[in-house]
Amino acid sequence: MKNLLLATLFPFMLMACDQADSATEAKTQAKAQTPAKSQSAKSQAPTKVDLVKGQQAYTQACAFCHDKGIAGAPKAGDKAAWSARLAKGSEALYTSALKGKGAMPAKGGNPSLADDKVKAAVDYLVAKSR
Repeated sequence: MKNLLLATLFPFMLMACDQADSATEAKTQAKAQTPAKSQSAKSQAPTKVDLVKGQQAYTQACAFCHDKGIAGAPKAGDKAAWSARLAKGSEALYTSALKGKGAMPAKGGNPSLADDKVKAAVDYLVAKSR
């Protein structure tokens, strides 16, 4: 039953992701044209989690399942469901999101989603679930 539900909903999820990703990509390209900080200053600064970027990517690729718990996806904000996953660390969560795990397809079913956006979505979901 889960597989039938996923197979039925998957094309619609991809269409929604592609439409939202196109609008976000245009914004990203506009930002990429602005001058960047020097590489040495950038490498010395601590890595910040971009929760806005993460929320956008989460909404595009992850929310459909993680907001409702579809196909066993742990719900966003459910501390009990996330505690064991969080204990494995960010890298394990990134790998699961990028490559897929169980019923979850790689990159939330949107193969065109950039790896950094997937990681930002993971960071957002983690922040919401601590």
